[in-house]
Parts: sequence; C-alpha cells; structure tokens
Amino acid sequence: MRCDLCDHDLATSDLPPSRWYREIRICTWCRAVVRVGLDGSIVRQSYSAWDLRWEAARTDMLPEPRRHAYGYFRRTLCGIERPDMSGSPFGMWGGEPDECPECTAEALAIDARWPEDRREDPGRTLLPASGPGPVHPSERDPLPDELGHPDVPLPEPRWSPHTRVLAERPAAPATDRHRTLGDGPSALRLPVCWAGYGIGPYRPYDGDGRTFAWLQAYPPDRVPPLDEARFTGDYAWFGETGEPLEHRTAVTDPIAAELARDGLRLPADFVTLITRARLHRCLDRVGGGARTDVSAPVPSPLDPADRMVAFFRDQQSCFVWYLYLHHSGRSAVVGSGRDFTVEWGVRYGPDGEVVAPPRPELFWTAPSTEVFAYRFLAEGSLIDAIEERARPAELDPEHLAYLAHYRSGVSAGKGR
Repeated sequence: MRCDLCDHDLATSDLPPSRWYREIRICTWCRAVVRVGLDGSIVRQSYSAWDLRWEAARTDMLPEPRRHAYGYFRRTLCGIERPDMSGSPFGMWGGEPDECPECTAEALAIDARWPEDRREDPGRTLLPASGPGPVHPSERDPLPDELGHPDVPLPEPRWSPHTRVLAERPAAPATDRHRTLGDGPSALRLPVCWAGYGIGPYRPYDGDGRTFAWLQAYPPDRVPPLDEARFTGDYAWFGETGEPLEHRTAVTDPIAAELARDGLRLPADFVTLITRARLHRCLDRVGGGARTDVSAPVPSPLDPADRMVAFFRDQQSCFVWYLYLHHSGRSAVVGSGRDFTVEWGVRYGPDGEVVAPPRPELFWTAPSTEVFAYRFLAEGSLIDAIEERARPAELDPEHLAYLAHYRSGVSAGKGR
C-alpha cells in the first residue's frame, strides 16, 4: 500500500493491535499515519504541526530520552535506535529549548514534505468499513456470571497459606492508620493509605476522602489484608522473573553506589523489580497509565539523614511512589502527591502572589517493594479482567482471594 499524499510506501509499525485498530502503517517519507480499523476501514490521519505531532521517546537505554522525538520503529527522529524504545504516552515532544537539535531538524524536514494544500483536511478514509466492528466487552453491560456485575457469584476463595491474602484483618497495630520506620527519637511515623484506582463496582472510585487525579487514597480497612511475612523478596507468586538486564543494572548500580556513600543500601527486592527481564515494567502493563520511572536518591523532606528513590508515578505525576530508606537501615514504599525529584521553583497565584510550596506529605504504602508490586499487580489485573468481562473462575487464585474481600461476609472471616 502507498501513501495517498506522497505516493511512497507505507510500512507496518511494530505497535500491537488494540481495541481501536488492527494495525498502524507509517509512510516512509512524510510519516503520515494510517490506521487499519477492526471494522476493515483504512483511515489516514489529519495533519499536525511539527511541534504537536511527535511523542517523546521512551527508553531505559538513554540518559535523557525525552529530549528526543520518537520516529517509530524503535528509533528517534535523529536516528538513535534502542530495542526497548517506544513513544511515551505521557508527554509530547516539540518546541522546547533543550530538545535534540537533530530531531528538530528532521521534524521540520518531514513537515515540509506534507503538501500545503492537504493540511486542512480532517483526514481521509482510504477504504470504508466492510461492516460493523467488534464491540469491546467493556462497552456492554456485564452478564450475571461475568466480572463487573455487582452480584456475580465467586468461587470459594483460598486464603493464606494457599495465597498471600489473609482471610481476616489482623488486629491492631497492623491495621493502625499509621506505621513507623526506625526506632527511638528519630523514628518516622507516617499515615497509611493505598493510592489506587477503583476496582469496578467492588471498590468504586467514589471520591470519599483524598484523591490524586484518578487515584483515591483508600484507608487500610478498604484494602485486603496481606500475609506480609510470606513476601521474602523472591517474587515466587509472580513466577519466573528472568535474568538481570544489563541496561537496567546500569540504572540501579549508580543509585546503590550513591546510597552506599550515605551508609544506606538498596533492598534486594527493589533491585529485582527494576532489573529482572520479566519483572521490568510489569507494573506499567496494568498501570492505567502509571509508569516505572527510577530517579537518583533525594533527601527526605522529613529527615535529611534519610533518602528517597522515586521509582513509579501515575500518568501525569499527580502521585509518585518512592522507596524510603531510613537511616536506621529500614525501608518502605511511600507515596506523595508531590514530586520531590524536581525543584518547586517560584510559582504565582491568580493575583500574582508567590505561592509557597505545599507542606511535605508522605504516606506509608507498603512494607517492601515486593508487597507494593503484588498489590498493584493484583488490582491492575482485576481491573483488566473486569473490563474484559472475564468470569470469576478464570481469575488467578491470588486475585480471586483479593477480590473476595470486597464481597459481603468476607471481612467477617468466611472462607478457608
């Protein structure tokens, strides 16, 4: 197939099929984008100006990938190619002074190839639909035996030790709304919350309490209790974790060296999550737009002797998760609605007044990186299963036990 604008070949992109299209084709000359729909239609997208058209590059194998524009096929517009490169769904590229000049030059050259008299059209249907496209399961009401239906019956769940979900909520202090890191006068007492998405009708996003964009701060009694003693850092519940990736150890090794100078150590389960081939970016795949983004250590706003390593953030950085390393040697995963990896800077209000930085606020989220990953993956997998209208019997036993806590009677300790 050839481009209707410049008559050059169209190349099929490496993007996987989605619920909106079967494949994407890219013109090798003017880079026009053509979508092949699930209904058989073929539509060429409309023109966009050069500084609004490109996504920022996303890769773990470049120090500053966002300086570059993603030019499809795992390479930047300036020609840098990396096997893990993709376009970032979290930010566009173009028009900023610190961006790659070679990418800018190529973007302008490609823009000049688009015919002037075709820039105002709203796109073009090259082939009409051959019939109605398939309806995605999430676009219809769930059946009584499908997840998403509020009264769907669940199989009998299995609790710890068969899974890592407890049948009953432990007594205080485990259910206390605060957790403590360290001992003595320098101990840090943090409020507990789980910043998560709604899980269909079972734990809806109801805006009750604190919210961070589309994340809600759920108190401990609104998340299933986990058998924390069974998380030993090996990710046995995940399965095969794969070998360490060289380009990921290149991220964690400098962080470990910097922390060592302060007498601190990266926990092994953190390194495993960030570096192992099958665990790497596993949270991103069910994250609803949240993404792995590991940064250098920063001092804690609550104690200058402590350090924090940001490693995960939601789509627009409205909430950031950190590995908190207390100077006592203990650590935990905390979260905040503030990104401490960037300077606050001078900001102004609607009347020109200087806005002071918000009070530093950290929430205790999980006792370890592995526990955090387990809960986030369990919830993300359940959300995906609900959208796909899966049946309860198809759930992983761990996820079934997790979901069962949101059904009546579970909190009273029913089940094995």
